[in-house]
Amino acid sequence: MADTSNSVYVRCGKPVNELVMRLGVLQYEEINITISNADKSKKIPQTNPFLVQDFIKKSINRHQQIDNMRYTRQGKIQFTTKDPICAVQLLSLTKFMEIDVSTDLIWENISAPFLVADIPTTTPLEELSKEIQDKNDCLVVEMRRFVKPNSGKVTSPVLITILGTTVPETIKLWFIRQRIQPFADRPRQCNKCSCVYARSTHMR
Repeated sequence: MADTSNSVYVRCGKPVNELVMRLGVLQYEEINITISNADKSKKIPQTNPFLVQDFIKKSINRHQQIDNMRYTRQGKIQFTTKDPICAVQLLSLTKFMEIDVSTDLIWENISAPFLVADIPTTTPLEELSKEIQDKNDCLVVEMRRFVKPNSGKVTSPVLITILGTTVPETIKLWFIRQRIQPFADRPRQCNKCSCVYARSTHMR
């Protein structure tokens, strides 16, 4: 995962595989991996399940930990597992039955988003992320600010996504214990300030 940041967005620079392995000591529901054709104009063809199983058994030595496999409407294959090592092995695939592929991790069910209000808009997100991780037992994977679409002004709430699905009741920032607000992971518009936000469940 490349380190990405700007004034309204910051993302953890740690490799995806490292973050997945850290799930071993955290609470989470399940890990979902998608496999796509490296040629974005093409889909992964649906093939005899026996042949797919044979390929996976030869490629993934933790294949017993795969809970489910399905073809998506977008022409991808999605694997579900609760085992971080199996997930990392799936993420490392570069070929799938002679097809060049790319893999992606779905962050839903392994991460938790929440809102923290009253964060000064002048506070750099990189500084905020470091403060949260230094003062709290969590790993920040993504942070976003809200922006008013008409004026482009940044507002004070910050959307924070941490690794694992356990959401704390409060977090400590600059000696201040702040209560967090739940966040519904779907596109929405704030009626009071006309801020628009939608979070993707995929991060590359």
